[in-house]
Amino acid sequence: MSKTFNFFKRNIKELLRDPMIYIFCLGFPVVMMIIFQIINNASGGHTSMFELNALLPAIIMFSYTFVMLTMALLVSKDRQTFFLKRLYSSPMRPINFILGYFLVGFAVAICQTVICIILGLLISLISKVEYISFGEVLLLIVSQLPILITNVLFGILFGTVFNDKTAPGICSVFISLSGMLGGCWMPLDTMGGLEVFCRFLPFYPSVCLGRVVTGATKTLGGVYVLDSTILLGFIPIAVFMVGSIVLSIVAFKKNMVSDK
Repeated sequence: MSKTFNFFKRNIKELLRDPMIYIFCLGFPVVMMIIFQIINNASGGHTSMFELNALLPAIIMFSYTFVMLTMALLVSKDRQTFFLKRLYSSPMRPINFILGYFLVGFAVAICQTVICIILGLLISLISKVEYISFGEVLLLIVSQLPILITNVLFGILFGTVFNDKTAPGICSVFISLSGMLGGCWMPLDTMGGLEVFCRFLPFYPSVCLGRVVTGATKTLGGVYVLDSTILLGFIPIAVFMVGSIVLSIVAFKKNMVSDK
């Protein structure tokens, strides 16, 4: 574990020196939440998906894709600079490398989540609207852990497979898809076939699960509840999470062997 922890500390220091983490991972979700709240207030508070309880899970899920981008850049740059190749001759095993990267991404994502929740509380106090309880906050964090893990590990995977020029482009596709097909800013519950398709991806089910926790209102009326449709969403979430774990481990081991 000492090898993993030392590698984790090194990766944290690398990220803290990169201004991108402050702009995209921490600053961008804050700006987006504020902008969408302004839009909602300007529309008289009639845009259900921009209401605070519906927006919070969407922003949290969407922000994790920027952690994916950050991890992809970190890993790909370490490969391009031959930093990893030099470490391959050390006693460190593949699991030490993967955990060292994963724990960094996990820590950044949790910080994002906490910042979004605190900002949501401040907005609720300013707007004088009801906010979720402390128990619901904890449950919301737990409900988003699978998509958090998936994004971090896909970032490691893309950084392992692609170089530092290609990896950001691949991540940008996922960032766009998560926003459009995750129901973050589009009323997918009014779009019939498109909504059905989106339920086979992990983004929309994760947002819906978060909205169940926060008691958000649907576009067509009513609130999100833990019905059979939401429960079926656990399947694509689990499939993508397990897939990200397996693929990242296999790809990293293969890259480690080939570089040696």
